[in-house]
Amino acid sequence: MTAVVLAGVWVRRVVLPGRPADVSTARPRRIPDPDARPSPDGAGVRLAVNPDSGPLWRQNPVDDLRAALPAADIRELGADDDLLAVLGDRLDESDGVVAIGAAGGDGTLSAAATVALEHDRVLVAVPSGTFNHLARDLGLDEPDDAVAAVRAGTVVHMDLGVLEADERRTFVNTLSFGGYTRVVDARERLQPRLGKWLALAVALACELPRMTPIDLELDGQRAPVWLGWIGNGRYAPQGFAPSWRERLDDGLLDVRLVLGDRPWARVRLVVDVLAGRLLQCPVYREHRVESVVVVCHDGPLRLGVDGETFDGPARFTVTKLRRALAVAVPPADAAEDPDATTPAR
Repeated sequence: MTAVVLAGVWVRRVVLPGRPADVSTARPRRIPDPDARPSPDGAGVRLAVNPDSGPLWRQNPVDDLRAALPAADIRELGADDDLLAVLGDRLDESDGVVAIGAAGGDGTLSAAATVALEHDRVLVAVPSGTFNHLARDLGLDEPDDAVAAVRAGTVVHMDLGVLEADERRTFVNTLSFGGYTRVVDARERLQPRLGKWLALAVALACELPRMTPIDLELDGQRAPVWLGWIGNGRYAPQGFAPSWRERLDDGLLDVRLVLGDRPWARVRLVVDVLAGRLLQCPVYREHRVESVVVVCHDGPLRLGVDGETFDGPARFTVTKLRRALAVAVPPADAAEDPDATTPAR
């Protein structure tokens, strides 16, 4: 029993560190135009609720949201509903909807952010997924925090990552390629039978031994890459399992790569991850840039954006839209003047 507890503590501190309680979030400001603010009762807000998001023990927030925001247009998604269509339904014809959003995990919120950006609306991000990376970085820990944000009419502005190719695709958290997308695809196939966590474990066990490097060129530098990961903003900590961001408007992309150009590369990687010294590992690279050009000499890549995989091109550019999206967040201090105009970080 003691060994199990110690192993759990080691994994939490070394392999999967959590966000420290003292990490600050962006400072909000109130929307200056009263007509552009949602009403405290939710009038002017349209929300789509994904009932399938999150672990089994997390309650579907739709009833609580309807009780807290009785005038909001809150739509629970059915099996055949398309979130983009639900949120964008006749939005250009309406001058009453000033904020749109979703309750769900990071994939759901990323899709909602796409609609909010396209229609120049405030995003309301209701955390009800498994990890809620975006919501946590915004200081939104529970659905009640999103409700408080709507009632206060306070927002921050955040960057969006952009994949530029034949079509533009934005992301709020991460873009990934290489072996990670194979793991996600395998998990999705297994999840209906095994559940999310067991499916992930089986997917890792099956896919990791079969991974082969892909022949990539990043900003003219060519290398075999097993895993590629690009974050929207600087992530912490450095090394394995980047977990949180102090800022969402720093203009940077966080690029992390696992290379396949050394003998015993996989063994070195595993040993250094378990020892907590990944930054010294010769097959690991990380750096921050404002944009990066990616070329795959093996052909079109399978990509993952905010956990959703798709068939991508062989060549693309990743860049940023600076402070492009306004997101509702609660006031930093309930006692502060809600009309303060301190710029968001």
